[in-house]
Amino acid sequence: MKPLVPSKSLTQLARRFVWWENPEWAYAHPYIFIANVMNLGSWDDIQTLRRSIGDEPLKAVLKHAPIGYFSYRSWDYWHIKFNILPIPPLPEREL
Repeated sequence: MKPLVPSKSLTQLARRFVWWENPEWAYAHPYIFIANVMNLGSWDDIQTLRRSIGDEPLKAVLKHAPIGYFSYRSWDYWHIKFNILPIPPLPEREL
């Protein structure tokens, strides 16, 4: 995935969805940042994200999803939305 280009709208999303770090950290960890917005964001948040970066980074996040950042519902939704079928299992931590 290409690096995210900082913008006012992405920085606002970063402050809301990666609240435990500063926006610069979110830009440096785009898979976690984008996964959080995809999993927790409202319709408006998702539209802002998609306008800012397009759909390809969202698809890349699904292919390389960080463990623990998607609910089953969001995981299924995004795979169906992008017609990535069959839906693979959620990534799990190996014990």
